[in-house]
Amino acid sequence: MSDIAKVVNFLKHQLKAKDITYALVANELDLSEASVKRLFAQRNFTLERLERIAAIINYSLEQLFSEAYRFEPKIEQLTEEYEKELVKQPDLLLITYLVLNHWSFSEILNYYKFDEHQIIQYLAKLDRMKIIELQPNNKIRLLTSRDFHWLEGGPIEQYVLRNVKDAFLSGRFIRPEESLGFVSGFVTEVGMLKIKRKLNQVAKDIHQIIDEEAHISIDKRNGFSALLASRHWEFSEFEQYKR
Repeated sequence: MSDIAKVVNFLKHQLKAKDITYALVANELDLSEASVKRLFAQRNFTLERLERIAAIINYSLEQLFSEAYRFEPKIEQLTEEYEKELVKQPDLLLITYLVLNHWSFSEILNYYKFDEHQIIQYLAKLDRMKIIELQPNNKIRLLTSRDFHWLEGGPIEQYVLRNVKDAFLSGRFIRPEESLGFVSGFVTEVGMLKIKRKLNQVAKDIHQIIDEEAHISIDKRNGFSALLASRHWEFSEFEQYKR
């Protein structure tokens, strides 16, 4: 989406939210209502007119562009078809993982065995999926929300359970900054829902830390994973002792 399209979409949203009609805007701009509708339809504004419309909703021009950028809808999930596409191409899945973790084009090029043409092709696919916006000079702009997550029970989640879970848990958790814990007990369904909410919050906190450290050079950061899971379950070896 172009910058002017983002601004126009934001303006439309704000005008509607404040019950400001095109007729009122037309009156402020000394134009006919039809002319104002045409301006919005064609996205053909001078800076002066944008500034005057911004003033109607109590924004400066700088605030207008800033808020329009933040307002752009962010995706929270991919479609099942897109997840399947990623799973079928491990190289594309890797690039997706890297950009979701704020890697730049040059960092990918320097750390992995992809040439520039390959990376651009991968990024173009992610642009099509609306995961990123591939900007001039190969700059990468993430379009995912802070709450982005894979489909529950979807292709990516199944891929992780099938290919990643055992490899992850079979490792040794011996460094001071690493941890491994297993907690079990007997709780009600209400209790389990409380635990689920707390685990969801932990996941959000982890994403926040990842975002906060995104500016640090990649050679000072390490790959990190945490597996959060809870379900109804009892150890099968104990079943033989039940009445």
